[in-house]
Amino acid sequence: MKKFISVLLATIFTLTLLLPVTANATENNDSDYEALYNQAIQEGIVNKDELSLDEWLKQNEEFQQIYDDGVEMDVLDPSSLKYGEWLKLNNYGQEPKDEENAAVVSFRINAKSKFTIKPGDIFVTNATSSAGIVGHAAIANGSNHILDMPGVKKGQSPEDNNRQLTVSKWLSRYSDGWIKVYRIKDSSLAAQVARYADTHYYSSKGTTNKDIHIKYSLTPHLYSTNPSYCSKLVYDAYYYGSGSKSVMKKHSGYVFPYDLITFFNRSYKPTKVHTY
Repeated sequence: MKKFISVLLATIFTLTLLLPVTANATENNDSDYEALYNQAIQEGIVNKDELSLDEWLKQNEEFQQIYDDGVEMDVLDPSSLKYGEWLKLNNYGQEPKDEENAAVVSFRINAKSKFTIKPGDIFVTNATSSAGIVGHAAIANGSNHILDMPGVKKGQSPEDNNRQLTVSKWLSRYSDGWIKVYRIKDSSLAAQVARYADTHYYSSKGTTNKDIHIKYSLTPHLYSTNPSYCSKLVYDAYYYGSGSKSVMKKHSGYVFPYDLITFFNRSYKPTKVHTY
């Protein structure tokens, strides 16, 4: 009987100690969200007059689910990437802001002209999110084909995730949201990168027959080609495919779609040339 009472008292004492810790953890979690929101404002990513803290917290319900799905499907390691840092890398879940350029203005003025995709063009869209990643990115590996890694959703296997679609099919897949097209000024270099992407991420012979198979995983090992994910594939294609030219900023860790363009060095930074 004495032993039972001792165990009971010890249990009550332990629970009493844990209660304030749990409360403090909740308070700290709320403070962290507000701190993240304020940091996004300071970085110019969020305009508080356009997106309130309450609205942003509501958005985080979706972002948190994307993160949790990545962890659950074992394509994202929570021990190496906590939610707060993950959210920052995903541009706090916000659409990337772009400077308009002459190519975009010219296209809008001449509405009858048809926008033409070129090899090496980079695509970023909000029309989809897969486990562990907000948005999506891809690269044109030819004048009529787009190469990407569509990612995985619940019930899908992460194995053999790389694919090639015609431009029309790819655009139709992501027509439910905006699609931004980015392009570097050096068209010959862009074509060189497109060829590299084609022969290193789809077909080693540069044909329509796929003989390269890449697993989908949000790995922090940025310069390994397999496994990979959508925006990492684009980063690596430009990093390796550009040869000795210093196109990409040297980086470690992750590169996600909404922040992808910021990883180009200034002299090679792509500009937005079209929005679908």
